[in-house]
Amino acid sequence: MLKSRKYRRNKYQESTRDRFKGNFRVFRDFFILFTWFCFVVALGAGLSRLYYRIVDGQWLKLEQISIAGIKRLNRTRVLDTMGLKRGQCALGINVERVEARLERLPVVEKATVKLDWRGRVAAEIVERKPLAVVACEGCNMLMDSEGVLFARIDPGQKNSLPLMTGLCDPGVKTGDSVSAERLQHVTELLSAIDDSKSWLSGSAIDECRWGKNGFTLIMGQRAIPVNFGRQDFQKKLAKLKNVIRTLDDRGWADLVTRIDLDYPGRAYLDGQFPVPATGQGAAKRPG
Repeated sequence: MLKSRKYRRNKYQESTRDRFKGNFRVFRDFFILFTWFCFVVALGAGLSRLYYRIVDGQWLKLEQISIAGIKRLNRTRVLDTMGLKRGQCALGINVERVEARLERLPVVEKATVKLDWRGRVAAEIVERKPLAVVACEGCNMLMDSEGVLFARIDPGQKNSLPLMTGLCDPGVKTGDSVSAERLQHVTELLSAIDDSKSWLSGSAIDECRWGKNGFTLIMGQRAIPVNFGRQDFQKKLAKLKNVIRTLDDRGWADLVTRIDLDYPGRAYLDGQFPVPATGQGAAKRPG
């Protein structure tokens, strides 16, 4: 007996129970996903509020900046270069970046910056040590042992450092460097002069003039030029010592107008010297 279409069941038709279970699983997955989304949003909002509470906390504020080692620099310029302000959040301070800013100052050789948990920044600055004064276009600059021209000084300012002229190229500015070749000659000359301090007064040399033939020292109150060349400065200073002693012994120190030491084993002098008596020979001059 065949059942009517109303009561006939299709074995491929989903039952009401199975349909309910499927809808429930979809709703459950959606509810779980929505719950996780709300949790993440709430957690993010809470962490954000916590972060701003921490940032605004007084114990993370920058309260003090100490600076040590400055001589030529002033505190205001150092603070402006560091870019830090009292009261800012200490968490946002990158000490390596602050050190890099300070070391871009020509006067600074090395900078060390430390930050502690109490909101204190300590900066230790090592300034460049001047080796000589270098005369450039319209100004005098301090030069260190690396050849860096790191600071300008008043042309009329008295200074115990040796004055170097002729080393600067046109358009040189603070922070530039003297060429490595010229710096090597300068270092060798100043080292030789330093070794001769026992007999050579620091005020005896007014200027160390660099030219195509090397150094010419301008010496004494009468500004006597002494040609030194490019090498063997120790030997030439020893030769100069003997020349000065001979001139003093003969009373000719005020008669000499030029000394040339850039000859192996010899020294040539210009000046209004007395004519030697017959048989004593004649003074030689460079050709």
